[in-house]
Amino acid sequence: MKYLLITLILLLALISNLQSQTVSGRVFGFTGSAKDTLAGAVIKVIASKNGTITDEKGYFTITLSPNEPQFIAVSYFGFKPDTIDIKDKEYVEVILVNDFSTSEIKVSDSKHTFIENSGAKTEVLTGAEFRKAACCDLTGCFGNNSSIDVAVTDIITDSRELKVLGLEGKYTQVLLDNQPLVSGVKTKYEVSSIPGTLINSIKISKGTNSVIQGYESIGGMVNVLLMDYENSDRLLLNGYINHGMEKQINANYAGSLKNLNTFSSFHTVQKSNRIDKNGDGFLDNPLITRYMLFNKIDFGENNGKDKFLGNLGIRYWNEERIGGQRNFNKSDEGSDKIYGQTVKINSGEIYSRSILKLSGSDELKFLINGSLYSAKSFYGFTNYDANQKNIYLNAIYDFELNHNLNLKFGAGFKYQNTEEDIKFLSQTPKTYSGNYKNIESIPGIFSELSLKVFADRLNIIPGLRADFHNEHGTFFTPRILVKFMPTSSTTFRLTAGTGLRTVYVFNEYTNALASSRNIILNYGNPLEPEKVINYGIDLLQIYDFGAVSGNINIDFFRTNFRNKVVADYDTDPNLLIFSNLRSNSFSDAFQAELNMNFLKLVDLKLSYKYLYSEYELNGIKYEEPFEAKHKMLGSLTFSAPNDLFIFNINMQWYGKQRLPSTAKNPLEFQRPDESEPYVIVNTQLTKRIGMFELYAGVENLLDYVQPNPIIEPQNPFGKYFDTSYIWGPVKGREFYTGFRFYVK
Repeated sequence: MKYLLITLILLLALISNLQSQTVSGRVFGFTGSAKDTLAGAVIKVIASKNGTITDEKGYFTITLSPNEPQFIAVSYFGFKPDTIDIKDKEYVEVILVNDFSTSEIKVSDSKHTFIENSGAKTEVLTGAEFRKAACCDLTGCFGNNSSIDVAVTDIITDSRELKVLGLEGKYTQVLLDNQPLVSGVKTKYEVSSIPGTLINSIKISKGTNSVIQGYESIGGMVNVLLMDYENSDRLLLNGYINHGMEKQINANYAGSLKNLNTFSSFHTVQKSNRIDKNGDGFLDNPLITRYMLFNKIDFGENNGKDKFLGNLGIRYWNEERIGGQRNFNKSDEGSDKIYGQTVKINSGEIYSRSILKLSGSDELKFLINGSLYSAKSFYGFTNYDANQKNIYLNAIYDFELNHNLNLKFGAGFKYQNTEEDIKFLSQTPKTYSGNYKNIESIPGIFSELSLKVFADRLNIIPGLRADFHNEHGTFFTPRILVKFMPTSSTTFRLTAGTGLRTVYVFNEYTNALASSRNIILNYGNPLEPEKVINYGIDLLQIYDFGAVSGNINIDFFRTNFRNKVVADYDTDPNLLIFSNLRSNSFSDAFQAELNMNFLKLVDLKLSYKYLYSEYELNGIKYEEPFEAKHKMLGSLTFSAPNDLFIFNINMQWYGKQRLPSTAKNPLEFQRPDESEPYVIVNTQLTKRIGMFELYAGVENLLDYVQPNPIIEPQNPFGKYFDTSYIWGPVKGREFYTGFRFYVK
């Protein structure tokens, strides 16, 4: 019955538009002598609530009912709005003129979060969103976002991951400036190494995405767009300190040198005091020292004259983390007398994105990057060293056959050389020491078509790629994205596709290196790549009642694993067994979200998320551990006129989580089979004073901490010592303050 009702609603929506006028067009911005398309320009029918926004290439389509005025208002921040007569017209080209007296002004977006009008649902977090919190690094930018879960993967070193659809962070593809720089063994710490002041915006896509970005996006994709000359302030200084005395300093500078525009950034973290609030003898947070340097050079301008343009980015990152027992020092590395964990990281990256303009809107894009990564770690007396070399090449030919048909095709190459070396420096029954090498050499080809029909109400984007792996042979990745807009305020999206990824169990489960568990790798059989089929549906409903506006967003995704590498914690509490599971494994994710804006001053977000993952092992069905089945988020933000001050408070509620069985442990080392629900509340106040912004806040306001997070902490070299039972926060209430100084 419900399917019949939905069908009737869609038919009525289409029938109601049969007598309507449909107008398509494209919006350009004109600054000095430069003319460029404007993505995200607002199109509204005069004296009506009917409206839309332009897509990534500046195109729009809007349908008017017979009784609506035949005029549209077009606006974009930083440009003079214009009113266009569209009577009896099917296509219009709109050119907006820059509203400022100097061409140096930067075009920015005052929205905190919005959804792009593109084929794939893409949620965009802007700089306004990041100002709601300290946002010290990438993992700290999602406190008010319900699509991304940030989870701690190692209680001692505080490494973190970004989870989409409830799947572990290893299933999330993270891009930097559209480039797959975060991959392999680098992922564990790299997501925490990118300072918030370096981030211009973040794009979040759920499920499988475009084949152009590769075959590895399974749970979703997080594309972190970094600052450059065009979107940064000329100078930014940022300082931060928390009550544990951890300090951060950030500096950005943008300038010009002849025909080149350049952006530079410096970031450092200096270690905190030693804190053991719960009295278990272990530090509540690691002592972190980090330095990062970044530079990006832009060449050419997108002004219609320059045929070749692009950028070149370079990043160096050095970091040291020390955690463990309170009195542990770096000089105690590898000791079997006092327990500690350390990691020393050196990493360098270089990347380039260039565009060759051809006739019309056709263009040839080149993406190139390379990186070197070295991490030397100690987990007690276990020495774990990881080294990785990456080379990535991608060439894309993007051409427009007509307004309704666009084709992209190209070829790519990925080379990844990873070496993991494990040594035990003391007697132990563990058996997994050795040198683990993995070389991946993968050329590939791909093609993606974008078809728009029914006056752009329906957009179908099928794609296919073929990759030729040096070890796993040839595999194909088909994907399809469908967007349907029965009205200008209602959007349905469907996605489906396959994905594949190789596993790095030691790096992905480093908390096992810290425990007394012995690691068993499929009893000597090779672990195969994980293969999935992911599909989902999304509904976005935009509303505008004048003083109150916003949207309602509902989505559901299912991930079926054709092969999954399962971490078996349950068979034996002294073992962690990894094995291939070729069937009966899936994950469901449902999310409903309400966003409301009152008088353009108050933003309210309410969301609910349901997650359930299951696998079958040896005839027994298990729910995935360490994942709350039910989650809720509430966020309230008040922004004073002209953003003179911003106040934000958010609440996150986590339901119960299944925990691995410890029934075979002695009674004093047993833990419950499920966690307790808990609430985390964060708040921050930001005040603008001239060229300064001052902010102060509290994380975990209610001071909730997971009880007894470490099993047998008094004997870290004993049989039952385990740090992998992480299901809640281990740091209590944290006060912080900071400043930002801007020169425009």
